[in-house]
Amino acid sequence: MVAQCVVCQSTIEKGDYCDAHSIAKKNLEKRFSDWQKAYNKLTWKEYLNRMNEDADIPVGEWAKEVAIHLFNQSKK
Repeated sequence: MVAQCVVCQSTIEKGDYCDAHSIAKKNLEKRFSDWQKAYNKLTWKEYLNRMNEDADIPVGEWAKEVAIHLFNQSKK
């Protein structure tokens, strides 16, 4: 069975994300604690929304795509 990245639908061998989106997700997760320290009581959902909505935050396209995907998943 062929798997697809949940963000970009490219073909992958295993897991939920292609290599690029997997790295972006790990980087988002890694930096979340720094954001929590800087913005007291920032939730994961608020963080993801900021990564997507704030044009002043330098976020790569892959990270932004993952943030949008995870934010939308959190609404379910």
